[in-house]
Amino acid sequence: MTSYSPWTAVPGIYLAYDGSINADWVSRYAIRMAANLENRSITLVHIPDGSIPPEVIRRKLHAIAEECSSHGIKLHCEQPPLRHTVFRTLLATIPPSPDSYCICGARITSRRGGFLRGTISEQLLEARKFNVLAIRVVMPGLLGCPDDLLFPLAGHPRGFYAAMPFLHLLAPGIHNLYLLRIMQVNSLLLRYLSRQQYRAIYRRGADYLHLVTREIARENLTTEFHVDTRIVLAADWVAEILIQASELRARLILLGATEERFPASRLRAAKVERLLRKTPCDVAIYRKV
Repeated sequence: MTSYSPWTAVPGIYLAYDGSINADWVSRYAIRMAANLENRSITLVHIPDGSIPPEVIRRKLHAIAEECSSHGIKLHCEQPPLRHTVFRTLLATIPPSPDSYCICGARITSRRGGFLRGTISEQLLEARKFNVLAIRVVMPGLLGCPDDLLFPLAGHPRGFYAAMPFLHLLAPGIHNLYLLRIMQVNSLLLRYLSRQQYRAIYRRGADYLHLVTREIARENLTTEFHVDTRIVLAADWVAEILIQASELRARLILLGATEERFPASRLRAAKVERLLRKTPCDVAIYRKV
């Protein structure tokens, strides 16, 4: 079940697995996504670094293999030797391709600096070598099958292009897809907007959401689900996402990684940490290459 041969693996779903209980929870998402692929397979990558006894890892890998088998999914395990760092070893193992999807996890707690900040998952997102989905699981009872998704949209010029592959992977099982466009307005200006100004900003948000819903409709997804669009003018986008997630009882927030560079990226990272800390549901940060 365990092997290692760099670059022999084909593009597909790769689970970056460190043996933690959080990684066990994240593996459920990988299994769900693999069930939606034609080849129905996962490549699990575990780099032995001595932090967890080998017998524990063997037991955990066997449990994941059993769960994959019950869903008709093939599991391939790679355990490459550590090369300088776990991050570098993962880059050397997972094929750099727009067809490779790396599923990884955020920390369970932020005691060591942050849920995502300073993690290998953050490094993988920033490397831009393959598609990455970094997940913070706060509702393990969902077993990686959230049925109500909240998709905050930042108004990217490419529309929904970067998010579409991840929607395809998660679509089966979705009941409700909530598309949220938050139009950021300075807190001082927000209080004094005229009705005409408010409507103009709202219209820009509505036009963007119309574009996105048309893109989704053109994809001819095999699963039918309800699409709900929401436009909100707000000064604090993190607070608004948290409010909407609670009101809608969302099971997963799907948020795109920033395209900004330092120092703007550092400011947004702090806001993402705040979202990860206060979230009422699972959160997945994605980046498409």
